[in-house]
Amino acid sequence: MDMKVILRVLVFALVFCMLANHQASGETDCYDQKQNVKIKCQKNIGNTRFYVPPQLGDKCCQAVDVSDMVCVCGAFTNEELQSEKISCIYLFHVAKNCGHPLPAGTKCGSKYLILLFFFLYKSL
Repeated sequence: MDMKVILRVLVFALVFCMLANHQASGETDCYDQKQNVKIKCQKNIGNTRFYVPPQLGDKCCQAVDVSDMVCVCGAFTNEELQSEKISCIYLFHVAKNCGHPLPAGTKCGSKYLILLFFFLYKSL
C-alpha cells in the first residue's frame, strides 16, 4: 500500500514539474535596442557641452519609439558611459523629448535618475 502512495506522489510531482513554468527571472535582452539607440542618437546623447534635442520623427526618435528605454538605460555599463562619452542625462532628455519619459528612480548605468530630478529641481 505504501508503494502505491509513493508512486502516485512521484507521478504527481513529475507531472507538476513538467507543466510548471520555469520561474527563474533573468535579465531581459535589450542589448540590440541599446546599440540601435546608441548609433541613431549618437549626436543627441554624446557627452558634449550642449544638449541637442531630437526632432520628432527623425531616426533617433524612431529608435526610441521601438525600444524599452528603461531596459536600455539600465543596460549601459559604467565603462560604456565613460569611454564612449555617453551622457545618461542626455539619454533621459532624449527619451522625454521623443515622448517616452523614463520614470523616476530609473537606473541608468550607475546613476539613479531620482537624484537627477532633485538636482534639476534645485537648480530651477
